Amino acid sequence: MASGFHSGLEPARQDYPEVTHVSHGYGHQYNQQPPQPYYSQPYDPPAVPAPKLEPSATPAPPPSSYGGQTVASPFNSDAQPVAAQHEPQSGTGRTIFGCSLLVFILSCIVAILSAAVIGLAAATGIESQRASSASSSLAALSASVASAASATASAPGTTSTAVGVIDDGCSTNPSSVDKTLYTSFSLLGALKFTRYCDKDAPNDPLLSLFTANFGTCMDACAAYTKYVTPDMISSGNSTDANATCEAVSFIPAWTNKLTAERGGAPGNCYLKGGPQNETGLKDPDIGVDCHAAIFTPGA
Repeated sequence: MASGFHSGLEPARQDYPEVTHVSHGYGHQYNQQPPQPYYSQPYDPPAVPAPKLEPSATPAPPPSSYGGQTVASPFNSDAQPVAAQHEPQSGTGRTIFGCSLLVFILSCIVAILSAAVIGLAAATGIESQRASSASSSLAALSASVASAASATASAPGTTSTAVGVIDDGCSTNPSSVDKTLYTSFSLLGALKFTRYCDKDAPNDPLLSLFTANFGTCMDACAAYTKYVTPDMISSGNSTDANATCEAVSFIPAWTNKLTAERGGAPGNCYLKGGPQNETGLKDPDIGVDCHAAIFTPGA
């Protein structure tokens, strides 16, 4: 062995084509068969279908540390375009407290209208309550006066606090009032009148009217003398002394107009002409209390 070769034998390759002896004689053609594989193939291998590629369940990309979302690789079959997370909103899409601008404005309008309705209802309720209270008080007062007047009308001479105030005490304490003086309002001449309890002045009335009490009835008599009599005399309608108010008859029960209407009375105070004096007074025959007062000049 030469020193340039490796020691040992190298096995010969077995995949060379088989060599066939060919005769080079005349009359023979050169025939060469195609090479055959070294290993025989007793049967054809079955066709194996190509594996079907299925989309892999790629997990959602993790969120980016910069606030956005990591976009999947374009080489991944499951990659989908990711919409922008923070798109600028138009004016109509603005939200306030989680509501759209239009819904927020409508809610404010409804709240204002509701507050106005509630306030109006509260104010109306208060005024209605006040009116009801006033009506109740007026009804109670009217009932009290009517009751006092009815008691006086049904039982002449009975005492009543309300009537006692109206008639200066003639009904409750006649002895302290009878034949005592009353001075009329100073601007009406401060005329003097002598009061007589449970008496009625004679003569037809010059005027009938409603007054608050016995005292204002005598004030009305003084006003008639001060204003009406001079006018009647100056116009020539009367020169008679009867044109002057000389006395009054006051019926406290008829201070209530309903009671007066039932009794056919046009008032509770009747102004009478003269002449008038104590001996001419008469006892009442009208079924209710009546008190008289006579103008007393120089008293």
